[in-house]
Amino acid sequence: MKVGLVTNFPCDMDAIEYINNLKFDAVVGLGDVECPQYISNFMGILGEMESVYIMKYLKTNKRLIEGKYLNLSTDFSTGIHITHFPPEVNTSILNVKVKNDEIRSIILKNPPKIVIHGHSDRQCTYNLGKTTVISIGSFKAGYYAVYIPDKEEIILKWASH
Repeated sequence: MKVGLVTNFPCDMDAIEYINNLKFDAVVGLGDVECPQYISNFMGILGEMESVYIMKYLKTNKRLIEGKYLNLSTDFSTGIHITHFPPEVNTSILNVKVKNDEIRSIILKNPPKIVIHGHSDRQCTYNLGKTTVISIGSFKAGYYAVYIPDKEEIILKWASH
C-alpha cells in the first residue's frame, strides 16, 4: 500500500491531476486542502484554512479522520500521530518559528515514534525528545510525502507540477 500525504493543497486542476496520476491507494490531507472532493481516495484532517463547506463535505462523506486511520492517529493512540499544526518548526525562508504548545507537551510527556504535520511551507525532519517529527511541506511549493504503512516509512518528495 502507498499513501500520499499533502498539505496546503490548492484547488488547481494541474495539481489535482498530478496527485491523482500517482495512483495512491489513499491520499491523506494534513489540513488546508482546498478541493478534497477532486482528489482520488482522499481522507484528511482539518487545518485553519478549510471552509465550512469542506468541513461538511469531509464529515458527510466519512472522509474526516478522527482517531485512527490505517496505523496513523489524530489522538496519539498509535505510534504515528498526524496533525496539522507543528509542535515546533521554522515555517518558511523567513525563519518564522511556529509551534503548538499542546502538541509539544503531549509529545514530550508520552512520546510517539513519529509525528507527521502539515501547516509549514518547508519540508524537514527533526527530533523532539525521542520523537521524529516530519514536516511534509506545502504542496503549493511542490512538496508532498509518500507513506508506506507496512514499513512505517515516510519518503519526502518534491514535484514540479
